[in-house]
Amino acid sequence: MERAEEIIADVYRQITEIQSRGRQPEKVIMLPELWQLVNNYRQSLGILDGPHPDYLSEDTLFGLEIWYGKNPGIRVE
Repeated sequence: MERAEEIIADVYRQITEIQSRGRQPEKVIMLPELWQLVNNYRQSLGILDGPHPDYLSEDTLFGLEIWYGKNPGIRVE
């Protein structure tokens, strides 16, 4: 089983790869079970105070909308 931190790191890695090619990612596609791991992690963190935008919200990761897929793995498109 993957950990939420690994999922978040993989998404960030894919985002930076896409941006390095001059493109802007639009969405993250993953199994609902993986997103649930991330969402449980987010809830365990509680509310973060400060002027910085949160990279993890109820339905986005790094500002990208989460889409549920049926294939294993995580894709940033």
